[in-house]
Amino acid sequence: MVREDNIIKKARITLNDTNEDLYRWSNERLMSLLNEAQNDMCRNIPMIVNRASINTVDGQEEYKLPYGSIKLITAFSDKIPLQLVSYDEIERSYPEWETDSADSYTAIIVNALSQRVIRPYPICGNKMIKIRYQSMPIQLGWDELTNDIKEELAIDDMWDMGLKQYVIAYAFLDYGDESSISRAQLALGLYGKEFKRAENLARKSFSKRNPTTGYQARVSSRKLGGQYGCSTRYNY
Repeated sequence: MVREDNIIKKARITLNDTNEDLYRWSNERLMSLLNEAQNDMCRNIPMIVNRASINTVDGQEEYKLPYGSIKLITAFSDKIPLQLVSYDEIERSYPEWETDSADSYTAIIVNALSQRVIRPYPICGNKMIKIRYQSMPIQLGWDELTNDIKEELAIDDMWDMGLKQYVIAYAFLDYGDESSISRAQLALGLYGKEFKRAENLARKSFSKRNPTTGYQARVSSRKLGGQYGCSTRYNY
């Protein structure tokens, strides 16, 4: 766990907490913050993208994405890209969509408030859908017996500076005095810069991969969704 220990060691220098016999923050507490930092980035940015296949069957309308998923990014069926649309958009543009059936899928309908559940459109059973989805990392965890972290960081080490700043910020906030809050705000500002950099890189990368099909002409392509908050073009 050299990488994780190194981040914590550097964070302790800024926290002025390097005396091993009199640590103000336990290793467990700082590792917990490190885990939260990685979760925060992965929850909001597609830092981790996994692949999976979903086999559809007759009579089943909705399917769950794999455990740990956040949202669908792309989907293919019979090597054809499927349009990602919201319930709100398809209901406004095509009210009778729920009864449609065909020999192949053309879209995936997603509720932004529950993006781990998807509905292929139109009705068409016994097909394979290949997906790419944004996922959460395996939680780092803490082993009380060995006093060590259980899992390694999943995101690239180019973001270690941002992770360190997150740890520093929330460690300072543990105290809550005026000086600590001021230092926390500075660290959060530095973390925010790294977060924004990752967000911009992700947006440039994933904006080039938005799938389109002929179905797009029948569904609103507005940037923002309506009642369900989803759009035909995802943020990434």
